Amino acid sequence: MFFKIYLFGFTFFLILIGNIGYAQIDSTQKLKEVKLKIKKEKPSLRAIQTIDSTSFLKTSSYNVADAIRNFAGVKIKDYGGIGGLKTVSVRSLGANHTGVQIDGINLSDAQSGQIDLGKLMLDNVESISLYQAQPDDLLTNARSFASASLIVIKTKAPSFDVGRTSKLSLKYTGGSFGLINPFIRYDQKINDNWTFNVSSALQKATGEYKFKVDGDGSDTISIRRNSKINTLLFDGGVRGKLGKNALLEVRANYYDSERGLPDAVIFYNPTGNQTLWNKDFYTQAKFTQKLGEKWDLLASAKFSRNYTRYNDPDYLNLKGELDNQYTLKEYYQSVAATFSPIKNLNFNYAADLFFTTLYTNLYQYAYPLRTSLLQVIGGKYQLNKWTFEGNILNTYIKEKVKNGRPSPERNIFTPTISLSYQASSNLVLRGFYKDIFRYPTFSDLYYTNFGNRKLNPEKAKQYSTGLIYSKFTNTKFNWFAFSSDFYFNQINDKIIALPNKDLFIWTMYNIGKVNVYGVDFTSKFNYEINKKSELQANINYTYQSALDKTDPTSAVYNNQIPYTPHHTIAFNAGYQTKSWGIFYNNIFSSGRYYLGENKPNYFVKGFFVSDISANYQTNIYNKPISLSAEVNNIFNQNYSIIRSFPMPGTSLRLTIKTII
Repeated sequence: MFFKIYLFGFTFFLILIGNIGYAQIDSTQKLKEVKLKIKKEKPSLRAIQTIDSTSFLKTSSYNVADAIRNFAGVKIKDYGGIGGLKTVSVRSLGANHTGVQIDGINLSDAQSGQIDLGKLMLDNVESISLYQAQPDDLLTNARSFASASLIVIKTKAPSFDVGRTSKLSLKYTGGSFGLINPFIRYDQKINDNWTFNVSSALQKATGEYKFKVDGDGSDTISIRRNSKINTLLFDGGVRGKLGKNALLEVRANYYDSERGLPDAVIFYNPTGNQTLWNKDFYTQAKFTQKLGEKWDLLASAKFSRNYTRYNDPDYLNLKGELDNQYTLKEYYQSVAATFSPIKNLNFNYAADLFFTTLYTNLYQYAYPLRTSLLQVIGGKYQLNKWTFEGNILNTYIKEKVKNGRPSPERNIFTPTISLSYQASSNLVLRGFYKDIFRYPTFSDLYYTNFGNRKLNPEKAKQYSTGLIYSKFTNTKFNWFAFSSDFYFNQINDKIIALPNKDLFIWTMYNIGKVNVYGVDFTSKFNYEINKKSELQANINYTYQSALDKTDPTSAVYNNQIPYTPHHTIAFNAGYQTKSWGIFYNNIFSSGRYYLGENKPNYFVKGFFVSDISANYQTNIYNKPISLSAEVNNIFNQNYSIIRSFPMPGTSLRLTIKTII
């Protein structure tokens, strides 16, 4: 009933606003000619990969996880379906080592430590960047320096055409597996200094799809059941100038979902009855101030509340079911500053203090309270063609629990050093060393069903060296770039999380020592056919050897760790004109093992998945209309990324967008 009311209201509002928009009379204004100069991009000083909103459709991306799957060094763990959990591991360090930042403030989840990128939709996103070692902007919070890699998401800022003070954006997506996904956003210009925007999205799908998993207890075609998802999202923000050199941004977000959790497909049991509910809310504020020519100040604060409910009606206990409820709260504040005493020399300092609590309905639970203080001090110096950067991060963590023994207090210092050399206007040589410390999450330590209080913190050392070359020309072959990075990661007490019976029950354990040897290669080019059309292509390749080096006498010694393919290739190419385009996207992953012993019976086959997308732009009654169609897994590849969690076959998505 709620869904019907929402859909009716959305449709009525669309018609109403559309009629109002068509009734307006546009005034004609004569503008002076403006000459534009294209500034050539300089090669990046560090390993950065970026995708913007114009490329989301070209790569058949539906959420943030889809958008970054083409990045080199990235490994997406996808448990299947529209509502399936999607996490990202970079350079085989694990999802907990990947930070996610939205508009300058990091997302956090002390409960599991893994951000589900499948929940982050692309409707409000302007660009997504992946940084190695440390963020590009020194004026940022300390949390951004605490991750091995950082995903930076920038949302779309309100923008208006000449003479307008408001804008309404509408989008509707429908597709296979019962997908219904309307989206609406309203932007308002308050005055020359202040704007605000609000948006809402609904996502509904049955999630049922056919699959076949040979040799995994399912020799015939079955239907994936209990994969439904119902989500509702509200988001809004206000931003504006305070005086001449200050900027304030405030944002609030609410996410409500109900999804089924299908069991692993084992022994002819392709379904399950478990259900997961999430009600997540956060509000954040960021204030930046320029203090003269040498000082810049950043202050930010955030409150988040994540409610999770997991129900298993088939659980064998006295109640005849399992109904666990968790409420995670975090209070966060951060202060950062940069100082530039002389030209080409910058220093930065940041301190983050946050308190995290976890409440549950479980009997005699630990009820942990974690106090975390992160401090970072660093600098950047440019000397002719050389650039030196470095920082040292202090991590202090203390916990209290109501029942049992808390994890021990920690006070750790971890350094980062990076160096780059501008060999020419087109070529940059670069390298870095970074120490990483990851403390176990509440899920790792305290969850009743799978927590392991004996887990040790994870420590990692990263060594990386590489180069990037880019070339701009005045010919039709007007842009070309490629990069190559070689890296070695040494991880002690690596925390491994393996799914058990479903996506809520996991097995947690430490691997004493893991060595990761890897190579990332990226290349892209642009060929201009004429002034109205061009060819675009890019290919990314990753090789990773992640070996268990714990015990030479063990059966798993020198074996590849679970779910780590040796080879991954992402290819995207297409033809684009001013009004339409068509693109082909392909992801190849070699086989991997789901256990530490690399035996044939523990092998998960590789996959080769292809998608195709097309877009068309036109105007109707002077209103821009954008149409797009995507066919995913066009060859109906039967595959799984995680053993016993089959992925969907061929599927279709259709989208229509307009701005009023």
